[in-house]
Amino acid sequence: MKWWIFLVSLAFAVFAAWLTFHTGVAPSTLLAVLVGAISLIWLLVLLTVPWNLYFSARRVVHETHLSRERGIEVPQAREDEAAEIARRMLRFAVAGHLLSAAVIAVITYFSGAQVGYYFAGFYLLATAFRPAGSYMSHLRERVSSLMEELHYPRQDVATLRGEVAALTEARTKLEESVRDLDEKLGQTRAELAALRADAETGDHDLNRRITQMTRRFDETVDGLSDNQELISGLKAFLRLVRAESSPS
Repeated sequence: MKWWIFLVSLAFAVFAAWLTFHTGVAPSTLLAVLVGAISLIWLLVLLTVPWNLYFSARRVVHETHLSRERGIEVPQAREDEAAEIARRMLRFAVAGHLLSAAVIAVITYFSGAQVGYYFAGFYLLATAFRPAGSYMSHLRERVSSLMEELHYPRQDVATLRGEVAALTEARTKLEESVRDLDEKLGQTRAELAALRADAETGDHDLNRRITQMTRRFDETVDGLSDNQELISGLKAFLRLVRAESSPS
């Protein structure tokens, strides 16, 4: 922005020098044109910068009231800060218009150029330009907002916040349930691993006992086979003894 102003000023100075030396235009005329151009630029600055800040701060205050009506909590410090900025910018803007008009009137009085008074009056009249324009813009936005609310009803922010809180609570409960399920799943896995280990140990013990019982059964069967031969021999001996002792 500063470079742009510098370039414009330099171009105007070169153009003024060219007019002075080549066309014979009086320096007082160029000075009057220069003062008029500077006055217009300064008027544009006054109509934009401070007034824009003022109306932006006023809009913040208005939105703060709307938010509180809808149940949204807004710190009081923010509203106070915005209101203070609005007051300062309003004073600065009005003082800028009045001071600029006074300076132009003084310069006009000492220079004798009557056109300066028109600029001074225009500065005073321009004090009401931005408030009037912004008021019309506010009315247009308000009418558009009312029309939009008629076609598309605005949802209550408090209701939305309640729904969001309920969803957040439900999500928290789901997360807790998932954590509990994870813990129970871990415990179940540990119990299954312990049962599997116990089953494997019991299987090994059962196989070992079955092997021992099979071995003992085989030994018992072998022992019974040997005793059977002994019993058969004893029976044969008893038959022989019985036959010899019977009378002929």
